[in-house]
Amino acid sequence: MTSAELENRSIDFAAGCIKLTKTVVKSFASEHMSRQLIRSSTSFALNYSESIGAFSYRKY
Repeated sequence: MTSAELENRSIDFAAGCIKLTKTVVKSFASEHMSRQLIRSSTSFALNYSESIGAFSYRKY
């Protein structure tokens, strides 16, 4: 799997998690867990995208 494929899969996963949380029965616990799921899934997708573009210089 290439890095572009993994990036696209992580974005699709985050979008799927957001769609899933819209179908959950509303309660205090489900709202809390839904927010956490959205934060976690989108965080991974965004952090992975940033890490692809990151670079550093070698220090001697």
